[in-house]
Amino acid sequence: MQRISALWQASPRKVVGALFILLLAAMMAAGSGASFTSTSANAGNVVTAGILSHGNTKAPGPILEVSGLTPGNSDSGYTDITNTGDVDGVFTLTKSNVVNSDTTNPLASRLDLVINDLGDPTAPDAPSSANAVYTGKLGAMGPVTMPAPLAAGEAHRYQFTVTLPDGGKPAGPTSGDNRYQGDDVHVDYAWEAVTP
Repeated sequence: MQRISALWQASPRKVVGALFILLLAAMMAAGSGASFTSTSANAGNVVTAGILSHGNTKAPGPILEVSGLTPGNSDSGYTDITNTGDVDGVFTLTKSNVVNSDTTNPLASRLDLVINDLGDPTAPDAPSSANAVYTGKLGAMGPVTMPAPLAAGEAHRYQFTVTLPDGGKPAGPTSGDNRYQGDDVHVDYAWEAVTP
């Protein structure tokens, strides 16, 4: 200890330099130890987003073109919806822009509407069955989400049937079903698909 003290008093720079060199040597000895190593690479990784798109055989025109409908009778139209993308799609049908020619006795609140999913229109036995996705008044329909997603490339035919219920013999020219003579209703339908 006296030697270190004597060295320190004689040349403090030399003592600090010697300690620094010893510290570096210790670090190099610790960092240069032998060890096993192994490496591997995963090059060329690619991520591509899916595509969700659909076809509508009646777009941009109407599904229903009904004229001369009388009480107790029905008429129908259909469209084929096809998932033309490469991912599954959940489809929702909405109505908008409902315009009745007579706002006092709106025909939309009188007409019954049934929308049936007839399944794949290209199947040999199509349409083999009908699954109602909406049953109610035309004017009361809210958004209708189809019960199952359409897979990529899958198509379904949706049939729209509208009925003017028979209210019985009217008592006069402006009562019962007579109130709806010559009336019309215009409505827009839109299909939207989202990924599940």
